[in-house]
Amino acid sequence: MDAVAAYLAQFDHAWDHRWESLTGALAGVAPEEATWQAACYAGEAREPGWPAPGTVHWQVAHLAHCKRYYAAVIRARGAPARPEVEPRPGERSFAEDVADLRATHADLRRAIAECGAHELGVAVGGGMDLAEFLAMAIRHDAWHAAQIAVARRLWRTRLTAP
Repeated sequence: MDAVAAYLAQFDHAWDHRWESLTGALAGVAPEEATWQAACYAGEAREPGWPAPGTVHWQVAHLAHCKRYYAAVIRARGAPARPEVEPRPGERSFAEDVADLRATHADLRRAIAECGAHELGVAVGGGMDLAEFLAMAIRHDAWHAAQIAVARRLWRTRLTAP
């Protein structure tokens, strides 16, 4: 297995491993649960066109937005500057954002698969090399999967908490 294949294997596991994955954390989320906001986020400002901060819906929208950008950064590897960040397209339903997450994830996977192991030291915008950037993109899924898992636990126990 070459280095890019190893990154892809980790990318796939962070997305869809049977025990610890983003899709596992999202399994069975209903719209009401997706839009529930824990009290610890109530004071956070809501960005126009985005779901409420800290909600499962926000996590999904954020991940899709980042994956779209990460794919652009990877495809621009070696360029002196990062590509422009595309604005969020505006209000969407949770189902629409989940569909966007799946699509942007698949596109990011294709962008990673297009890389060669010899390019892992190539700079991507912002001072990271490609290897560090790929590792960060994988950790990002794991980070938000954990946040989703905690938000879902808070949702399930919201009526029983002392």
